[in-house]
Amino acid sequence: MDDIYQHIYDARLDPEFETILIKLLRYNMSPIVEVPVRYFLQEYIIIRDDFWIEFRKSNSFDMAFDKYYQYAKNKCMLIDSLLENLNFTLSYDPLRNDLSLLMKESLTF
Repeated sequence: MDDIYQHIYDARLDPEFETILIKLLRYNMSPIVEVPVRYFLQEYIIIRDDFWIEFRKSNSFDMAFDKYYQYAKNKCMLIDSLLENLNFTLSYDPLRNDLSLLMKESLTF
């Protein structure tokens, strides 16, 4: 299996979110964590690339801001989906809640 850390780097995530994913994987590298992260990265790259394609088509600042706003919303929905898919199996609830909050707040605007 190829290196998930390289996939994280290649996705060009926000530095804060990249740090959270790396720490999460260092904490728990089981398939229950790695598989949803890989899926997230695939979807994130699609969303990111679509944004840049649409952004280049913008012919006004209003259009550019609208494209960025939609991109930001899509990233937030994708992070919410990642949180649901991870389905943490940690027995210590405060730790699970802390990780969940960190991930949600990493891209909140």
